[in-house]
Formats: sequence, C-alpha cells, structure tokens
Amino acid sequence: RPFVAPQGFITPKLMINSRHYNFDNSPYTTVSSKSVTVPTVSLDTGLVFERTTSLFGRNLIQTLEPRAFYTYSPYRNQSMIPLYDTAPYDFSFATIFTSNSFSGYDRIADNNMLTVGATTRYLDAETGAEAARFGIAQRLRFSDQKVTMPGAAPSTDSWSDILLGAGINWTPKWGFDTTVQFNPDTGRSVRSTMQARYKPGDYKTLALAYRYQAQTSEQWDLGWQWPVDQIFGGDGKKAKGEGRWYTVGRLNYSVRDKKLVDSVIGLEYAGCCWSSRVVLQRLQNSLVQANTKLLFQIEFTGLTKLSLGSDPLVSLRDNVPGYQMLPSGRGGVPPSRFSNYD
Repeated sequence: RPFVAPQGFITPKLMINSRHYNFDNSPYTTVSSKSVTVPTVSLDTGLVFERTTSLFGRNLIQTLEPRAFYTYSPYRNQSMIPLYDTAPYDFSFATIFTSNSFSGYDRIADNNMLTVGATTRYLDAETGAEAARFGIAQRLRFSDQKVTMPGAAPSTDSWSDILLGAGINWTPKWGFDTTVQFNPDTGRSVRSTMQARYKPGDYKTLALAYRYQAQTSEQWDLGWQWPVDQIFGGDGKKAKGEGRWYTVGRLNYSVRDKKLVDSVIGLEYAGCCWSSRVVLQRLQNSLVQANTKLLFQIEFTGLTKLSLGSDPLVSLRDNVPGYQMLPSGRGGVPPSRFSNYD
C-alpha cells in the first residue's frame, strides 16, 4: 500500500509466493512433487528535499533523495526444485531495491537485509529536464542468505559492494552515463560501465560504451546512425525522405579475446514514398559459435513491408542505441504497437 506525497513516500508490502511442482521422470530431482510457500514483507521509504541553485549560469533545482528499503523472507529449502526460468539478478541500481535476488520464481531468496542509498538530481528550472544525476547505494545483510543457485556459495558478507552512478545530460545533444560497483575491502572496482552519446539531430546518433567486469570481460561498444552524405563532407541540407542514404550499425569488441563479439552493420535508403534497408548481423550465441544473418527489407509508404528473412528493424532497434526509424514520407512516426505485433 503506497503512501505518496511531494515530500516523500512510504510503501509497506506483504507478498505470499506459493508454488507446487509435479515432476515426471526428472533427471534433476528424486521426488515426484514439491510445494513451497514463502512469505515476504518489505518497507520502502524515501524523502525528497529540493532547493534552487545555479551552475555555469544556468538556473537549476537540486534535489536530495535519501531512500531506505528493508525486506525479510524466511528460509525455505528449494534445492529439490529444478531451474526453469530463474537466474540471479545483476547487482545494479535496478535490482538493489528489490525483495528477491533472483529473476523468475523457482528460487525465492531468504533475505533479511536493509538497503540504503541517496540520489541528487539537477533539474532545469524552466523545463524540468534532468541535467545531471548522481547516486550511491549499499546493502546490509543481517543474516547469511542460504538459498542459492546450484553450485553457488551462500552470501556471507554483511556489507555489499558500493554502487556509484552518474548521468549527465547538460545539453540535448550530449549525454554521459556511468555506473561503478566498488569493493571497499579491496579498494578496487568490481564492475564498471561508461557510456557517452552524441545526438545532434534526427537520424544522427553516436554512442560509445566501455564495460569492465573483473576477471571476466572487458569490452568496447560502438553504435551509430548517420547520413552517408555528411560522412563524406556533404552540407547535410538534403531534405529528409528525398533519396538519402544512411549508415547504421553496432560493433562490440572484446579486449580480452581481441575480436569482435557482436556486430550489426546496415545501410538504409529513404525515398519520398518508399524506403529500404539491408543489414548484416553477426551475434555470438556461445563461447565458440556465432549466428550470422543477412536481412533485407523494402517498405512502401502506407502499404506494407516486404522482408527477406527476419525483420531488420527488430535487429536495429534491439542493437543500435538511439536508433530512429526512417521517415519514409511519414514524418518519422514509428509504427503503431497496436497494428504491428512482431
């Protein structure tokens, strides 16, 4: 039951998770059925303070938003239940204020912990747009977590790593985001992500990201969508939808493996009454195997789309940060989600 006011919020919550499984000759368990019921209580609270300020000659509203989240679930033995759709959550700002440590429902964690954090934002005084954001959060366990994934060790650390995050969007053209998972015991970063974006206009975007995870991976990621005529020194004055070519793609490079992991490269053409695109997609689906596809599509304005293979628009939207569908004579309006179910 949320209680929300301009100065803050408080949300007490009670959840009951009850499951029953029937197994037919399962190689993962020796029992024929299993029932588990796990109650969970939580209390989420936060305050919002704000003041007027100015930075670099810009009038801003600065907020300070402390937050505390407590959750408790008793221990229930779930080791006899196979994993169907469950995996551990990544440690991030999106999951640190949640009750369960796992996605799915085959495991409900026996959590007894308190998460505390704070965020400060700088909002434009006239438009309300967020110009900058800085956050910090950490979790305190009052007892060890016994419910784990198969083969994983129980969580025994009282204090978790510290999450640090920042986002800067000082102008509409430029954006910067970073998240750092910092281990106070070793004094080093366990995982970090940094991303810079440049978007000077419609159908023009560049995104560069760096991801690091200690002893696991280190990657650079480049994504773009850009008119071809401007790459080769054009004045960029050609009207949208009048015989214009665009290049689009994303390249993901592994520093440790010294090779491209994922790559999506395409070429698009926007005409006055039709558009087309061809995309070469290579996505890694295991440590040693990759799936390569050549996708082609032609679209007639107001009529239909003809595709060879999978829909390349799905690939571009899923893989290219900030991708915009070409106008194709329709003013850049994306397809309606009520008439396109793919």
